Amino acid sequence: MVTRLKRSEPRFRVSAKGIAFAIAAVLGAGAALANASVNMLHTRAPAAALVIDANDPVALIRDAQTRIVAGDPQVTSDAAMLSIVQRSVRRLPINGPAFRLYGLSNSTGTSLGAMRAQMEVSDRMERRDLGAQLWLIENAVELNNVDRALRHYDKALRIEESSRALLYPVLTDALNSALIRERFVPYLAANPGWLESFLRYAVSNSSDRVSLSQLAKANGGWPKGQAFSSLDTELLTGLIADAEYEEAAAHFRRIEGVDAGILASLDLTDASTNWRLAPMTWQPYKVPGIETYVLASPQGGGAVEIEAEIEAGYTGSVARKFMALVPGRYRITAQMRAEDFSRQDVLRWGLTCAGKPGIGPVFREDVAFSEDMALDTTLTVPANCPVQALMISADTLVTTRYVKLVLASAKIAPAGKSGT
Repeated sequence: MVTRLKRSEPRFRVSAKGIAFAIAAVLGAGAALANASVNMLHTRAPAAALVIDANDPVALIRDAQTRIVAGDPQVTSDAAMLSIVQRSVRRLPINGPAFRLYGLSNSTGTSLGAMRAQMEVSDRMERRDLGAQLWLIENAVELNNVDRALRHYDKALRIEESSRALLYPVLTDALNSALIRERFVPYLAANPGWLESFLRYAVSNSSDRVSLSQLAKANGGWPKGQAFSSLDTELLTGLIADAEYEEAAAHFRRIEGVDAGILASLDLTDASTNWRLAPMTWQPYKVPGIETYVLASPQGGGAVEIEAEIEAGYTGSVARKFMALVPGRYRITAQMRAEDFSRQDVLRWGLTCAGKPGIGPVFREDVAFSEDMALDTTLTVPANCPVQALMISADTLVTTRYVKLVLASAKIAPAGKSGT
């Protein structure tokens, strides 16, 4: 007997609806993949992104920028650029780069007023558009509108840190103008995020540090806070390096909490040896051949001493201090001591008129090293000598020893009065 086998029924039935869902899923996945690809490519490879999506708003503008730089005539005409911008804005209405690009590309055929309007639209629509801010800065400068220029500097510097390398030098030079310094003062009070690094750059690189001293004066000092705490030190050092001695003395007097009397005194105290305010305060040298320290004086009462360990054979500076004595006759006294010295070793004191090479030394005197050394001399500060530089130098004989030198005390007073 033959048994007829029944044809097996299919386990699953594929419906038309299932097929439709499957096709939709595939298409959706493809669209998502395409969209993701465009998002990855539209800033780095805009031409490739446009192959996938011919109307991607970011890729349209990026590609146009690249082609303009390359001189492609297909995008440099007004009509072509307008079409690209319209396509981009249609997909992304809040589109500052599109307006900026259109304004720039039409700069030769568009009135300055119309171009400015286009850039201002870009500024309002997308404040993080660096290109628009740069154009608006230049335009404000051409219009001599200082306030507007500074507003766009502020916006540009907030957008990208990379813009600082471009804008800091220009803004630093701009502060040489008294008008711009006046309009810049509110930014010191507002303290935007870029201010600290800009001021540090300006103090280090300005061709006219007097203008920065005047900026600080107009503001009543630098902004408060730890970030700005070293600016006075850096500015004083820069002013001295630029031979702007009178401005350095004036700035020193304006620093909050500073005893301006230090400029007319040689007393050795914590305040007068504060290294942050050197060289208006005592500045001991630390260079090859000499190591100096400021130590509490055995006399107490807040007095200090300057101690130096000098490699025998060293010839050079030990300490210096700038002063602003009024013209007249003065008496200088000092007490020093030394150890392990040679008979030929000499400590040289000298006072000169800072920045006045035509005026000879106000005084110069050598003191032979000994266990107990003293200086007692008089000098006359001439009328045309507003700032003076006191320099103490050592001239030692070459031996195998280290010489110890201590400046225990120093005084200056009008001649005829006690130096103590």
